This record gives sequence, structure tokens and C-alpha cells, in this order.
Amino acid sequence: MRILKVIHGFPPDYMAGSEVYSYHLVKELIKQEIETFVFTRVENEFDDNYKIYNEKFENINIRRVNKPKKDYLYEDKFYDENIDKIFEEYLLEIMPNIVHIGHLSHLSTNIIAIIKKYNIPIVYTIHDFWLYCIKGQMINQNGEICSNPSVENCLACSNYVVNKNKIQNSFSHMQKMINEINIFISPSKTLKHFFIEQGIEAEKIRYLKYGFNTNKITYNKKEFTKNSKINFGFMGRVIPTKGIKVLVDVFKEFPNEVLSIYGNIGVQKRFLETKNIKFKGAYNNNTINDVLNDIDVLIVPSTWYENAPLVIQEAFLAGIPVITSNIGGMAELVENNVNGFTFKVGNSEELKNIILNISNNPTSLNKLQNFRDNVVDIEDDVKAIIKIYKELI
Repeated sequence: MRILKVIHGFPPDYMAGSEVYSYHLVKELIKQEIETFVFTRVENEFDDNYKIYNEKFENINIRRVNKPKKDYLYEDKFYDENIDKIFEEYLLEIMPNIVHIGHLSHLSTNIIAIIKKYNIPIVYTIHDFWLYCIKGQMINQNGEICSNPSVENCLACSNYVVNKNKIQNSFSHMQKMINEINIFISPSKTLKHFFIEQGIEAEKIRYLKYGFNTNKITYNKKEFTKNSKINFGFMGRVIPTKGIKVLVDVFKEFPNEVLSIYGNIGVQKRFLETKNIKFKGAYNNNTINDVLNDIDVLIVPSTWYENAPLVIQEAFLAGIPVITSNIGGMAELVENNVNGFTFKVGNSEELKNIILNISNNPTSLNKLQNFRDNVVDIEDDVKAIIKIYKELI
């Protein structure tokens, strides 16, 4: 069996959730003796546009296409004839039995049509709402959760100079591409239900939780005393939809509680940092143990319907409880007072009270349980995915 994995970014150049998961998936496929190749992009401003790099990274065969040019136009988010041409050449060179797509943002949605031209089945892992929302997060122009994807809503929300006709054309095009996909894999029930609401047949969507390299993270459930000093932490992209403002505003009010933020941030840092908020910078997923060892309680305060945040499950693998928003895939993973705490999304007072309760009574954390039990091992995840591959072949 030969698999071609398509993803908009891949380690070591990109280390966000979908990229890290795709990396572990590919590594495990190879381990289980499935011949696997990767098609992805890279952004190298010091080299020619669309230059091809054929790499062998950790025994993974990768074709990276240089695309430093940003998506300046609305159409750039969906179509790229140069990517289409390069991808088709690679597809014919590899001739896989299955193409497994993770994300097509910054690549080209016509990749799907090219694959179907050669009657190759397509599996698509859903990482966010991008197939229906140009921003991927279903967050509107006011920073609020969008009620539903529509031409009118997208026209009002778009960051681009665009007219209604162009949006209508992209909606029609995306629907055609979506219809060509054989099987969707959804790591959360939230996204599965959303896609069914958009008209995708339920039998085309398989609910499979993300798999993790469980050997990579050391389980270390701590025992706290009434005098324990709790280290709170945040891991991930430092952007508004991750609930950063809610988090920072809460900690600004605290005289003693300390928050460590692990993630990239630029010049905005000076507007967010205070004496009790420490920006620790970006981290490499291969050294995630070092980050997790510095955190007693992880906070995931996202304001959008996150799919199934890897950081929550990575925290569980390390024995770390999680405080998170009570919506989407976050609420699916964290059960209040069982393996963590949930608060009403965007409600700073509820978040503040949870943090204070923990700080004033650290031993309450000792009662939490079931941290590691509900996390899926990548080996089991891949076995289930291989069954899907075989069905389609």
C-alpha cells in the first residue's frame, strides 16, 4: 500500500497541531510498513518561488514547494495553478493507492480534482472549519462565533476586497471539492456534527480521536500540599481567538499567581506582559516534556469551537489538569471536576474564580483523575486509519 499525505505545513518548519499530528501519523504509518510520502509547502524568502525541495527527513520522503508569497487576494486562498502543476507531477510519480489530506490552505483546493482525475480515493482529516470558512475558525468580523457559513456572512467578514459573486463562486467550487472526498475523519464530535449540518452524509464521516506518541511524554501526576505554589501555563499560538486577552486580563488582577506562556509572540508582547506573566517563547514539540515539567495546571481559554486541542491531551499524558472553555472539542475532552475544570467561554470572572480556588486550595487537584486513560495511542489510531484505507482500496 502506498499513501500520499498532503498537508499545508510539516515539521521541522511548522509545528502547530495539524502539522504535529500529521508528522506522528506519517511516522507510525512507516513504522507499520506502509509506504508513505508527503507533499507540503515551505516559506523560504531567500529562494525562488515554487522551487521544489525533495527531502528525506527522519526517514520520511517529502516534496516541499517553496511558497513565500502571501495570500494577497481572496482567490489565492483557494486556487494556485503552479501548485496544481507541481502536485500533479508528483502524484503521477508516486501513484499512491490513497491520498490522505490534512489541510489545503496555502496550497490549492484543485488538488482534490486532480486526484479524482486518476480515480484515487481521498481521505480528509478535518482539523478546523476551513472547508466552509476562509478563516478556518468560524469567528466573524467582531471576534464572535459565526452562526453559520453563508455568502452574506462571509462577505461581511472577509479580510479581502471581494464581491458577492466571487464568494458565491468559491462556495460552489468548495462544495464540488467536498463532494469528491470519499471519507472524512473527524477528531471531535463537534466538527462531525457541524459537517453533517452542512449536508455531508453521516456515513462519510468517521469519528476518530487524534493519536499521540504516548512514549514521548512522561506521566508525572503531582501530589500537592496546602502550601504548594501552583504554576499555571498556556501553550500554543498567541493570537486573540486562543483567549489570550481573557487570560492576561485575569492574571493582571492577581498579586501572586504566575502564568507562563509558551508560544510565538512579536512586538505585541509589551502590551500583554506584566510582572506575573512570563513569556517563555516558542517550543519544539520534540522537547515538549521540558515545557510540561514547568506547568502544574494548563489553561486553554480559546474563544472558538476548537476541534480537539493537542495541548489538552498532551497535558493529560503528563498528568496535568486542564482549565478550558466549555465549548467545542475542549468541552469534549475536559470533564468538570474530573480531569480539570471548565468555564463559560470568554467569562473572565468564572476563570478567575477557578484559578483562585486552586491557588487557595492546591490539594483539590489531588482528587482529579483519568488523565492518561482517555488519550489514544498513535499506534491504535493508525490501525483504525489503515482499515479505512483498505475499505476504499
